[in-house]
Amino acid sequence: FFLVDETIMQALAETPAGVKAHHAYAGGLVEHVVTLLKSAEKMCEVYPDIDLELLQAGVFLHDIGKTRELSCAAGFSYTDEGQLLGHLMIGVEMLTAKILKVVELTNEPFPQELEWRLKHMILSHHGSYEFGSPRLPMTPEAILLHVIDNLDAKLHEFTRAIQDDPNGSSHWTLFIPRLDRKIFKGIKRI
Repeated sequence: FFLVDETIMQALAETPAGVKAHHAYAGGLVEHVVTLLKSAEKMCEVYPDIDLELLQAGVFLHDIGKTRELSCAAGFSYTDEGQLLGHLMIGVEMLTAKILKVVELTNEPFPQELEWRLKHMILSHHGSYEFGSPRLPMTPEAILLHVIDNLDAKLHEFTRAIQDDPNGSSHWTLFIPRLDRKIFKGIKRI
């Protein structure tokens, strides 16, 4: 039901994944989701006990609330709703609304455990209370979602810092306060 919702899909295609850090540009969110879907598939080859379809659904849904949390009008900023609720809560609300729509259209109950697992992945994907998760990951799919989400965000931030570094002649980037470090770019040989 998300994939046929043109408003959500348009917002997903335009929204950044963040306002300062990873994938902080128009379309960054969909790029992040696509990268995670590829990572999820590869990780499930290594860890075959992971439910790939559940993980893929969690990947798609984990940041869906950012489509309402972030605004692309006049630069990137937080909406009032985003400031007050955050994308985890918004994402759970969006999922709940779609589940109610499925129940209404099918006259069938939505599988309770599936609902819990999907909501849990949204709520726990930041991985710790310190980083805004109201719940810690408590399923294999939730912890794997957290790990690949964090990996993609961090790697993207490192590679963009190297690409965008104005310190062209140095083997190191300038100090990046957000990362609390410089990043080694390497010694370029001719």
